[in-house]
Amino acid sequence: MNDLDYSAIEKTLGVEPETIATMPEEIRAKMKTVLETIVVRTDEDRKELYNALDLLWQKGSVLLTLEKVSKATGIPMVTLSNLDFETQQVIVFEYLANSANTKQIYMLTNSALAVIELDKIAKLIAVPVRELRKLPRRIQEQMCGAYAMEFDKDSTNAELVGELRGMMQQ
Repeated sequence: MNDLDYSAIEKTLGVEPETIATMPEEIRAKMKTVLETIVVRTDEDRKELYNALDLLWQKGSVLLTLEKVSKATGIPMVTLSNLDFETQQVIVFEYLANSANTKQIYMLTNSALAVIELDKIAKLIAVPVRELRKLPRRIQEQMCGAYAMEFDKDSTNAELVGELRGMMQQ
């Protein structure tokens, strides 16, 4: 990404010069793709560009703070990166509110890890993930445990699908 790209993003978002350069490389690459993809001809286009860049800005800001969380807590960055965005935001908020409260950060991380397979389960049983998230936490954790132990990538997993659907009815 060149200085012109940085300038265009900074102008669109109204952020300080040079701040885009501090974002993770993957975020900068996605921002550049957004700049190249969205042609601004109307106010609606301008709004679309802003929203797409703003979402990436938020994700980049969260990732930057998660790196600090990782260093402060010892939780691997790869673990924090794999959590859902909402959980990442909560962890960042907790860290910024009290960086010494590592117990709370560990609790949030472990809680999210207990149900991290929900997206994969939703695909396997053809149910929207939002429906799975409505289930009691205990059921979500049971489903993720069953999936983690029984899923076989070389199988149709028909028995597992039946078991998971049954758990939804509990």
